[in-house]
Amino acid sequence: MTATHGSKAGADRRLAEALRELRERAALLARLGYPAAAAVARLQARVVWDFDPPAKHGGPHVRPTGLSDAAIAQLVTETYQRHAPR
Repeated sequence: MTATHGSKAGADRRLAEALRELRERAALLARLGYPAAAAVARLQARVVWDFDPPAKHGGPHVRPTGLSDAAIAQLVTETYQRHAPR
């Protein structure tokens, strides 16, 4: 039996979908009145859960750099700026 690895296009689509979901969750947390720091912590924990245990050999279970803690914090900051109460 041979293993096949996903394509680069597939990895890009999975990352785009994960980022879309994180933006939606960040917007919901903003509307619910969660502080940005709490939203960052929740979303980072969610991504860690999704990629637990982290793969050391590559493949689909490696956490993409686009889902790093810093990237999630930036995403939350941008989302909270758009959804700030007026």
